Amino acid sequence: NIRSHDGKVMEGQKSNASVVNTTEYIPTTQPRVLTFATRPPSGVIVSWHEPETPNGIVRYYIVGYMLEDASGNTTFMQVTGLSTAIDGLMPFRQYNVTVQAFTIGAGPAGSLSVVTDAITPSSPQHITVSNLTSNSLTVRWMPSINPNGNVKFY
Repeated sequence: NIRSHDGKVMEGQKSNASVVNTTEYIPTTQPRVLTFATRPPSGVIVSWHEPETPNGIVRYYIVGYMLEDASGNTTFMQVTGLSTAIDGLMPFRQYNVTVQAFTIGAGPAGSLSVVTDAITPSSPQHITVSNLTSNSLTVRWMPSINPNGNVKFY
């Protein structure tokens, strides 16, 4: 039935129903709500939600990560779920993580900055002892090459 603008109801001949499937396309939106949790000793777990407009079936996600102060050294992996663990990172460092949904191609990337946990620093360098007396001595050293966090005292 069709109702006209003046309120009259008109009946017409019914047509056969038809089903049309559209083709897939690349996602036009990025994965949503990227979050992370640290994973001791030197990793993170990154989680996300499917893009608002995937434009098809998301086959997998492309997760990339790199040190934030590095250039061009991005590591990529394919993930079929909505989270992944990234292990083997350097301690107490900032990384940039990106996530893209892939249908027939990769969509735009969502990004997140993560910081790994601090761990025990390496030993101080060039330790020397001088001015030995019966009740005192002087100890000098250079800071650790790998502090692995903020060293607050020695």
